[in-house]
Amino acid sequence: MGTLIDQNTFSRLLPSTFVFDLEYVGVPNDLSRCYIWEIGVIHLLSGNKFSITMDPGIRPLPPPMSQEFANVTESFLKNKNAVSFNYGWNAFLRFIASNSSTIPSLLISHNTFKSDKPMLEIETKRRGVELPCHWYFLDSLLFCRKAIPKQSSYTLNDLYRNILGKQILDNHSALPDAIALMELLYRIGIRTIHGPIYPAHCTSLQAVKWLGPSCERSLFGQNIRSLEQLVANIVAGYSIYIIENGPILLNQFIRHYITEICGIMVGNSESISKSIIEKWLPFSKQKIL
Repeated sequence: MGTLIDQNTFSRLLPSTFVFDLEYVGVPNDLSRCYIWEIGVIHLLSGNKFSITMDPGIRPLPPPMSQEFANVTESFLKNKNAVSFNYGWNAFLRFIASNSSTIPSLLISHNTFKSDKPMLEIETKRRGVELPCHWYFLDSLLFCRKAIPKQSSYTLNDLYRNILGKQILDNHSALPDAIALMELLYRIGIRTIHGPIYPAHCTSLQAVKWLGPSCERSLFGQNIRSLEQLVANIVAGYSIYIIENGPILLNQFIRHYITEICGIMVGNSESISKSIIEKWLPFSKQKIL
């Protein structure tokens, strides 16, 4: 389940902390139809690096999602000495294990809660391999929004240019992007890193639109530590409520739940309730159960 770490906790995790990036091909905005072809990772404390190119295992090979991305072709994969996903995944596991002096390991990437982390979950499930349960993930995008406020853009490329004053060399390649993020974090101050971390298969609460850091802290305070747990609590609470009290509109119950039970401010409850209903509930098309 998710938890908040402060700077002292991060310092204890630092010996087993990594910065990583993935590159994948497929359908834009649909991770379930995307396939990883490259992993790049750096051990944050030592600077040890690992990169591997893998055959995404889909034919025909999809075109790049935009002109900014590599055109992954048969010749491109051959020139990169691409290996099978399972071979590359096992090599990645060995790199993390050999550079981790403590458990858990912490993996950082930019926008990881909406991109790299769910992509790893999808791809490992597809391939029939396990994503280690002792790996936790921290999203540098969320950290940067707090650490360096009022930026015009929080993409990695724009932050790197604005903060370090130069362009990322070979942008949209996994290892160069991971190196750029590492440099950015060192410039901001790695000892200041803090924020929410989540293990595999636990979705960040901030995936809910309008549910920000303060609401996430309120939910953590109620021991609600993932989106899956929040949804399960709402479904169970709603079922019990209508048995004991009779029918109620779903959005009314959710507003009641997140304000009265979870302690989230009333001003946010309407937007959060709408977001939960529209995207995250299994019976989202119904007004009552």
